[in-house]
Amino acid sequence: MLQSLRTGSKSPFMKVFLVFLAGGFAIWGIGDVSTGLFGPGDKAIKAGSQSVSSLEVAQEFDFIRRAQYNGISTGDAIQFGLLNDVISRMARTTLFEAEADTLNIVSTREMQKIALLRQTAFQDETGAFSQGRFLRALSQAGLSEDAYLQQLDKTILSQQIADTVSMGAKYPERISKEFAKYELERRTAQLISFDINPEEQPVPQDNELRDWFNANSDAYDATELRDLRYLLISPEALIDEVEVTDNEMQEAFEQRGDEFATPERRVVRQMVFDTAEQALAARNAIDSGTDFTEVANNLLGLTQEDIFLGDVTYNDVGAIMADAIFNAEAGELIGPTESLFGHNLAIVDVIILGSSDSFEDVKEEIETTLKNENAIDLVYDKLNTIEDALGTGATLQEVASANGIEIKTIIGVDQQGNNIDGNPFLGSEGDIISLAEFLETSWSTELGEISTVVDAGNDSYFVVEPTAESEARKRTFEEVRNRVLADYNLENAITAAEAKAKAHLRIGPSIFNDTPATTPFRRSAVGLDDANARLIAQTVFEQPVDAAKIVETGSEILIVRTAEILPATETEVTDTATFYSSQLNQAASQNISEALSARLSESHKLELYPGMVQQLLLGQSNQ
Repeated sequence: MLQSLRTGSKSPFMKVFLVFLAGGFAIWGIGDVSTGLFGPGDKAIKAGSQSVSSLEVAQEFDFIRRAQYNGISTGDAIQFGLLNDVISRMARTTLFEAEADTLNIVSTREMQKIALLRQTAFQDETGAFSQGRFLRALSQAGLSEDAYLQQLDKTILSQQIADTVSMGAKYPERISKEFAKYELERRTAQLISFDINPEEQPVPQDNELRDWFNANSDAYDATELRDLRYLLISPEALIDEVEVTDNEMQEAFEQRGDEFATPERRVVRQMVFDTAEQALAARNAIDSGTDFTEVANNLLGLTQEDIFLGDVTYNDVGAIMADAIFNAEAGELIGPTESLFGHNLAIVDVIILGSSDSFEDVKEEIETTLKNENAIDLVYDKLNTIEDALGTGATLQEVASANGIEIKTIIGVDQQGNNIDGNPFLGSEGDIISLAEFLETSWSTELGEISTVVDAGNDSYFVVEPTAESEARKRTFEEVRNRVLADYNLENAITAAEAKAKAHLRIGPSIFNDTPATTPFRRSAVGLDDANARLIAQTVFEQPVDAAKIVETGSEILIVRTAEILPATETEVTDTATFYSSQLNQAASQNISEALSARLSESHKLELYPGMVQQLLLGQSNQ
């Protein structure tokens, strides 16, 4: 869902929706109610008569980390804010439990039954509750029936309390319709292009170039720079030291044959909704003939690229969605299906059949796999030796020689990872600079000192030694003459192309008589096949029909004319407005609920102690 929100925020409606969410977070924040890092006993959360242990929070954190974050490391997940999210969510539940105790609110078996029957993940094709699906879903989630019902009780209690203050939060339907009309409107454009040709500019006199440099010299200043030496200890760097015998490959094939078979793959598009109602509205729109991608754009502001999963194997997707995807026919619409991420709609575009291969067919793949595995083992063997050597005061050269690792250098890197001209490094230099913590370590380590061995992720480690540093300074004309000439010619080429465009535009509307219009597109640029689609769409939707404007794209100058405005049909508006109403009402309800949480945090004296959970998690990960 995080990706859906990020990409969805391109939609004007979603920007409004995210404002509502941001308002809720401002009311309810972990920092506002935390009283310290370490609490009494083993309690991580305390509110009134209720509490949650550090172990319970750690288990929930680890479950979500493994299920939703592709098993990233515990440290990375904490850094990304997952622990705060988990504690905040569990604190909210604890507050509502405490309030339920105060108000004598209970969850009955009948309430559990009604809630279970409404869960789409537990329903069969006819919409009836399926005991088999229920048990399979619990098994996949690692939950017992009792544990699930306990969680369901907490949800029911929270919902009863929240509903008392939020059920009346409704936005007028006309607002949703206006959003829908705005989002669904299409337009066409006519485009006339003028190339920007720096190479065709006349050669300037030296004094002209110097004068231009003097007027723009700040753009050529050199920032503070460092020269570096480093060792990279990674599987890729050590792969050439690894050898694999035919016997080892044959043994791997016999013992791990399934790994080397060619699995069936499916090309899939998918979109995810927060609620079953929203997903069902999208399903209805698709069943009525609206294209899958168009629905994703209309309702979530997502592009074709955003919803494209690519060709995936069964193991590439969650178990619940995998079953649905790999039981579907090509072209079949799947869902709504409830998963850990929300309510999914997917469509299988292409089925790529798998096969069982012979040893000779997969020998090369086996060799690559075994080499990579052995290279990873070699990384950790060398790490022990390197850390011991550095601990005894060995130089970088001595460490490199003893371990057969090449010392590499980077000359003139700034704190953003760019070279003296402000451009990113390429090739192997760019690869090492992009590694986690390399820049920070390079600039926090004293000149002439050797850093500790730093974990860069993906079984890769580095050691860096800053060898020289130069202060920020003004650069002379002679140093940057070639850059100045290129920039001077580009500026003049843009000016010349703009002059041509302005002269052409003055001729009048007749210049568009023989210019074909584009296909209709939305303000998000969906439907417009052009490298500068977003810039063109922004221009077209900012001006009235028949108006024209000159815009620069960087590679060309365009005259952009708004040719036609195509309002959405009433059916499109109605279907989309229904979804928008659901989102707006949900956002309003959530904000009211979060405001209630803030009040309850005071009345029940909420206390949070994240330090104990973090210590527990990091202690486990280091074992």
